[in-house]
Amino acid sequence: MKKVKFLCMALLAVFMLASCAKEGPMGPVGPQGPAGYDGLDGHDGNANVCSSTLTVYPNDWYLDNGSWRVDFDYAAINANIYGSGAVLVYMKTDNVWNQLPRTFYYSETNDAGEEVFYSSSLDVSFYLEGVSVLWTESDFYDGYRPETHDFRIVVIGAGLYNAHPEVDYDDYESVKSTFGLTD
Repeated sequence: MKKVKFLCMALLAVFMLASCAKEGPMGPVGPQGPAGYDGLDGHDGNANVCSSTLTVYPNDWYLDNGSWRVDFDYAAINANIYGSGAVLVYMKTDNVWNQLPRTFYYSETNDAGEEVFYSSSLDVSFYLEGVSVLWTESDFYDGYRPETHDFRIVVIGAGLYNAHPEVDYDDYESVKSTFGLTD
């Protein structure tokens, strides 16, 4: 008796599910949705390129093993970008965007009238959803925080990056015009 009852319930369930699988006519097209954002988290860009300018003030830097360091949260650096895309970082000096890493060389005259040479090296590392910039002085003197600087971060998907081998990625203006970036 239990087998008959179970069989009847199973057949009933099959018929009910089969009747739900029928499709009716397609309904009318819905209204237009709201306009989307230009880029991820307010950054300029498109589906394969994201960029923004970030200003760093002296108090934003912190000392990390003899170097000044600043960290940027940057959600556009996802697993796909981290694994095979490009993260480009530029720093503006004298109204020119210089790609990092970079070393700047200086000289000054000391109290004895001798010319002294030194350098500042800026290195970049990136990780999921973030970028770090390290500023190291050649004499490792850490008494002065770096001044206010603008940094430009550009994130490019691997397919688009590889599709443009002609671009001089060290030249921000070339990157800007190729990928339609705005400042």
